[in-house]
Amino acid sequence: MKKVIICLTVALVLLCSCASKPKSQPTGKMDMVQAFEESYVDVENIQLELALEKMGIDISKPIPDSDLSILNLILRNTYEISIHRMRGEDENEVYTNDDGREFVYDKDGKLVTNAWNQGSYNYAPYSKPVDKFLLDILPWIVWGNTRDDPTSMRERLYYYSMDLFYSVQYYIFLDDMNELEPLTYSSLDTNGKRVYHLFYKLLLNPDYKIKLNKDENTLLRLRQDQDYYWAFFNQVMATMGFYPVE
Repeated sequence: MKKVIICLTVALVLLCSCASKPKSQPTGKMDMVQAFEESYVDVENIQLELALEKMGIDISKPIPDSDLSILNLILRNTYEISIHRMRGEDENEVYTNDDGREFVYDKDGKLVTNAWNQGSYNYAPYSKPVDKFLLDILPWIVWGNTRDDPTSMRERLYYYSMDLFYSVQYYIFLDDMNELEPLTYSSLDTNGKRVYHLFYKLLLNPDYKIKLNKDENTLLRLRQDQDYYWAFFNQVMATMGFYPVE
């Protein structure tokens, strides 16, 4: 599949401009960073439902099946790359064995062993995005990579947003829409509904001015216009809790 990837340098500059905590935040429901920070203070168990409640997410409201298919595709292609390139180690390479073992190597080919970027064990494959998020990504967001991981939850969510940045591009540059697998809301269990609702709010939010959907004209513009793509993704960053520096 031929892709014209959005300029990395410009994208990272824009992402970095969103990394700092804003002086003032929009009124209304909590963003993802706030919700997660307040839901996981001195807790031993992960309770995603509490964070969703703080974000104003109601899982009793069905997500359109066509949107579920888009989310499923994006999440299946959200790879753990940027989250192993934290704190300036942007040339690290990540390799995962079929058995779930993960190894990270630096630019010199040496095994990365620091607490924040070292490889970890993957309990779920990318082909099962709900399990992947609940068993691998969410525990990392909440607790970090190891017991002595010095990164903050805000920092980890910021780097996770970079991996989403590229998986969204996988969708907009998709040549064959038949790759979108049918998925129905009624077929999801409670955990599945929670996970897909979280990403529905982040990526397909009906309140966004620029919407990520199947409209061919919108997808074409997202492919061709770097500024338009960033305008879309800036909405995602704001929902996560990262705001542009004015």
